[in-house]
Amino acid sequence: MGAINQFYDGKLESGILEPDTKRAHHLADEIIQESQHIIWVETPIENQFLEQRNGTSYFNTPEIDAIERLCQQFENTWASRVANGEPKKEIAVITFYGAQLRKIDERLQSELFPSLEIRTGTVDRFQGMERPVVIVSMVRNNSKGDVGFAKKPERVNVAFSRAQELLIIVGCHNLFTHQPGKVGSMYSEVSNIVSIHEG
Repeated sequence: MGAINQFYDGKLESGILEPDTKRAHHLADEIIQESQHIIWVETPIENQFLEQRNGTSYFNTPEIDAIERLCQQFENTWASRVANGEPKKEIAVITFYGAQLRKIDERLQSELFPSLEIRTGTVDRFQGMERPVVIVSMVRNNSKGDVGFAKKPERVNVAFSRAQELLIIVGCHNLFTHQPGKVGSMYSEVSNIVSIHEG
């Protein structure tokens, strides 16, 4: 809520008593702590982490590597719960680019994650939907300072407001938080919330 409150003039309030308990994700492992509900997995502006172009779209393989690793950890953490009769953990992986979505779909085959219910989509297609865990792949990482589609506040609001228990942003923190003007301050605000909550 803190990450998107800027889009509502700070007027959002939690409608849940004890939200940390009621919205616990139960996915604590070596990367994610039980107390964390928003995390930014930072990638540096270095050659092996840069975006690649595919026609008019973009993809970013190191981000997909990170997402696959996160899902593998979720699988390992959640498998025992499914074995005890609990439902699969619902996870959404969303991105701003079609080329990235296709590559995510190739990588996150459902048989590799039998304890997870993974749904993928573009940010625009995900409007109105929610999932307990949402991973947002930002894709853009370049030395030109271009964030592409991710500069519209409406889109960023949709991307960061789909998660009920845990939001994970995967992308180049430097690129997004150092944008000029409103775009940079929008991402810096998100980054501040992440830092306050040690994510």
